[in-house]
Amino acid sequence: MKKLLSVATLIAFSLSPMLAKNFTIDTAHSSVGFEVEHMLLSKVSGEFNTFSGTLDIDPKTKKINKLEGEISISSVDTKNSKRDAHLKADDFFDMAKFQKATFKMTKQEGDKLYGNLTIRGVSKPVVWEVDVKGPVTNPMTKKEMMALEISGEINRKDFQVGTSTPNAIVSDKVEVKIQIEASE
Repeated sequence: MKKLLSVATLIAFSLSPMLAKNFTIDTAHSSVGFEVEHMLLSKVSGEFNTFSGTLDIDPKTKKINKLEGEISISSVDTKNSKRDAHLKADDFFDMAKFQKATFKMTKQEGDKLYGNLTIRGVSKPVVWEVDVKGPVTNPMTKKEMMALEISGEINRKDFQVGTSTPNAIVSDKVEVKIQIEASE
């Protein structure tokens, strides 16, 4: 009986990835945002308006098998064109050399999402919180939908972003907030 149970468990785990589905990220209902402190007084937020990615998830278990994404540095938007131009300059994102930033998930453990983030050609491991929602069926398209809320923080200087700008002017700590809505 014990052997039969072990074999059944092994089969169930081996079939699990086959139950996963590729979902298409709906960029109209998703966002990639950030927030930093300015002058130790207030917070400035922004987002990247151009991004893409792939999501492979098992809707039943909410287990993420694959999540990869990239953002276009040229799409940074803080609602201030002078600040956006400065962020694209060589002392911050250096858009002339590094047009994209990328994220590749390595694993999910419960509500923790592990992966590698690359900005300005510098790759670092990150651990973020993830809340998986769904599945729900879209009443219009009849397609299954899932959503992810991802949040965490990075130190911008770990990625060589704005290294000459002191923490007192723009905080080293950057809060990352990503909302993903996707459908099969």
